[in-house]
Amino acid sequence: MKKYFLGLFCALLLFVTGCGENKNQVKCTGEMEEAGMKMKQEIVAVFDDNNIFKDATASLDLGSKEAADQLCSLYKMLGDSEKNVDISCSGTKVTIKGFENLDAEDEDTEDSPIGKTKEEFIKLMEKEQMTCK
Repeated sequence: MKKYFLGLFCALLLFVTGCGENKNQVKCTGEMEEAGMKMKQEIVAVFDDNNIFKDATASLDLGSKEAADQLCSLYKMLGDSEKNVDISCSGTKVTIKGFENLDAEDEDTEDSPIGKTKEEFIKLMEKEQMTCK
């Protein structure tokens, strides 16, 4: 019984202090509507030790398996092995690891996350009506 309470206390302490959290990571969530289709978005961005954008994973929940399959097919056509993009589909969700590489040729535009600091990335996501933690 003592081990149970000790484990529970340690878990609570880790949760409250934020230990185990990746300080070089930002998670942004939001909803968008495109072509009459609503989708929930989640983007987890990783930054290097200098807080410069490194890579990201985007998860889209389209609420419909048909819509997810269509979007997945489209992304699979756009993302080839040369761009280091990994696309997976499961039910109503589409997950894109390395999604920033889909438009790497637009790297110099202000809407590209590449080369941005953590603060600049958060501002970019807020511009897209997403909330970041």
